[in-house]
Amino acid sequence: MHTLPNDTQTGSFKAFPEFSKLTLADRKRYEALIKDYPPVSEIQFPTLMAWWNDLGSCAVSRLNDSIVLSYWFPGKEKATGLSVVGTSGIDEAICTVFDYLRERGDPIRLVHVPEFVLHSVQYPELFIADPERAFDEYIYDISRFYPLSNVPPYRRGRIKKFLAEVGEQHIVLKQLDLASATDRRLLLDRAAAWRKNDPLHLNNIAKLEAEAVGTIIEQGQLMGVENLSIFVDGELQGFCCYRIAEDRRYALLLGFRIGHEIPRLLDYMAYAFARWFADRGVRYVNLDCDLGLPFLRMFKVALGPSNYFRKYTIRPAGDRR
Repeated sequence: MHTLPNDTQTGSFKAFPEFSKLTLADRKRYEALIKDYPPVSEIQFPTLMAWWNDLGSCAVSRLNDSIVLSYWFPGKEKATGLSVVGTSGIDEAICTVFDYLRERGDPIRLVHVPEFVLHSVQYPELFIADPERAFDEYIYDISRFYPLSNVPPYRRGRIKKFLAEVGEQHIVLKQLDLASATDRRLLLDRAAAWRKNDPLHLNNIAKLEAEAVGTIIEQGQLMGVENLSIFVDGELQGFCCYRIAEDRRYALLLGFRIGHEIPRLLDYMAYAFARWFADRGVRYVNLDCDLGLPFLRMFKVALGPSNYFRKYTIRPAGDRR
């Protein structure tokens, strides 16, 4: 059973129905609450602060052995609401939040509830669980991308052609320091330049994603985020910002950018980054969700996910809306 740490460990987040605003200073005490749960990106501190903290709206509350998260996404009412995260006393926690929503006259539902939470429900007949396909997170087995002999033939051929044309001696993988203003500026400037050449950069979700990546770069050191970048002939050509999960088996990719100048660069990056993570004991990569965007879904499906971290909207049984 997962038991929440005591207040001396967490700094006493408020008890439900009150909420504490989540700030950068809260990282360690928040992470103490979720450290034993599966590495679902939606509940990770950097994701909350970069994606769900518009106008400082991100908030957390303690409810017995669970936590309640407040999600707010401007202009996206279906994605907005409260979520319960925990593995003990889940039925009671869900019903408590439903009662709270009913008293307030709000829609009686929870959003973005991870699948592992539903596995702890004792009386599933009390609830309706509607899949949130747009928010399911894509999980990839590193062994599908490295070593090269494991890579599907089509992609393997593209990687070999990339190496033949570029030359491995011209390629450098290294970590940039998110505590360095110079390194942050390089990442931000290159990401902005690449985005201008992206035909989808005017999409509203793309704008939000660009803002989230910018936040992750600017505040990454305080969020516990690291960087891995690829240079070709000394010029930055792509990078990812990531976080290694508590159990060290998963890497969560929190921001990803790539230039458009070099053909087949993406294929090589997937291979090279997989090798880098595999050398550090990582077995899986969480590439987060596709937000229901067709081009993003096609891209992530084409990479061949081995699993998903699924999420659900939860409503009371009998509510057939």
